[in-house]
Amino acid sequence: MKRASLDPRRWPLAFKAPALVAAFMLIVSIVMTNAVLSRLRETQERQLAAMSMIYLNGLASALIPHVLREDIWEIFDTIERGANLEGGFGRASVVVVDSKGETLAASDPRKAPVLSRQSDRDRHFEGDAVLIVDSDKARAFARKPLIYQDRRIGEIYADYDISHLLRERGEVLRTLIATNTGIALLLAAFGYWIIRRMLGPLATLSRHLDLSVSGPVQPIPQDQIKRSTREFRRLFVRFNAMADAVNEREAIAKELANEERLASLGRLASGMAHEINNPLGGLFNAIDTLKRHGDKPSVRSTSLNLIERGLKGIRDVVRSTLTAYRADRGPSRLAAADLDDIRLLVGPELVRHAISIDWRNMLEGELPTDASALRQVVLNLLLNAIQASPEGGQLIFLATVDAENLLLEVHDEGPGLNVEAEAVLTGESQKPAPVGEGSGLGLWVTRRLLQDLRGRAIVGVSHLGGALVQVRVPLAPVEELRDVA
Repeated sequence: MKRASLDPRRWPLAFKAPALVAAFMLIVSIVMTNAVLSRLRETQERQLAAMSMIYLNGLASALIPHVLREDIWEIFDTIERGANLEGGFGRASVVVVDSKGETLAASDPRKAPVLSRQSDRDRHFEGDAVLIVDSDKARAFARKPLIYQDRRIGEIYADYDISHLLRERGEVLRTLIATNTGIALLLAAFGYWIIRRMLGPLATLSRHLDLSVSGPVQPIPQDQIKRSTREFRRLFVRFNAMADAVNEREAIAKELANEERLASLGRLASGMAHEINNPLGGLFNAIDTLKRHGDKPSVRSTSLNLIERGLKGIRDVVRSTLTAYRADRGPSRLAAADLDDIRLLVGPELVRHAISIDWRNMLEGELPTDASALRQVVLNLLLNAIQASPEGGQLIFLATVDAENLLLEVHDEGPGLNVEAEAVLTGESQKPAPVGEGSGLGLWVTRRLLQDLRGRAIVGVSHLGGALVQVRVPLAPVEELRDVA
């Protein structure tokens, strides 16, 4: 058994409740067993005392005349005839002494010779006690003074076997233990069965909550709701309402994320059109030149080089756009080129705002993290930084690896993020907050993407005077990060 399982606070309720019932029954059985045994002992000793007094009174009546005459043979004969007790006590050991404490006769003369002193027998008694029970020796000791005309003329000592009474106590004790143990185990098993049935709806609820970790929240089927009790029926209905609300909110969140990606593409469309139109103009000029002077080798070579460079530029722009906005079938590893594509995409925005950027992409090889999500995070942060920066400002982008984490930094010269926007990005707020002239939806989408990547964002002050956004994403196998679908 594990160390944690020894802690009762971690035991399941289906086990703790029956265990408490069994413990309670054990305590009750111990108390009741002690009470029954005490009552049985008192009853036995009371009956034993009554039997002893009847026996000794009868024996005393027969012995007094012989003791007065000191007729030892008659005393022996009387003792011999009265030594056998009824009721399973067997043969009693009887000793008769005179007023001086000297033995007159005994049922076993070898243990109590005539004229021997029997003072050692008094040690069994305390005060005026007439009956003492010694359970260790399984013997009962009784005494009876011989009184004649208010004069003490001697005393009778008797002891006899009470082992059958002790056996009766043992049988009662074993019966009580077996009965109470059986009842406790039966009640514990019945309690376990009852608790398991009572906790069945909670197990159903827990199972559906576990399923919601790896996908949409699964509502509880209506047939299970109908079979449950009234209390759990209300709980299941409310859980299904919550599941519908959560699933609807997740669907809305995905729609918002897609809309934000399209909005970002819209903001970049004019710059991209410019990046494509410029090479196209040169290409048409080169083609026109080839048509007119294509017979000249130098013109043909120059025009072909111009056409090749123009087509490569268009290809790079188109490839970067497709890389950033295609619907990936699954997570892919991150490479330095994935981030360099983002630099190409935001290039027209940087030119339009006359902003320079210090691009420090220090990544090497492929990193085990979701490239698509990281591109969207970087794009959103850079677009927000461009929007917040003044004309002619400067940005710094840094990408590096520290231990087992991917570190990203974006510096700007703007006024810094307000409290609401910072709370959205760090996860303290669940509602988008505006940044500059934007709606703040990009920061909200960025925070959701970072949650899927198990990453976090820290907002500080850049040495450029504006905001510094640091992103730390743990590097782990891509399949463990999130379900892209």
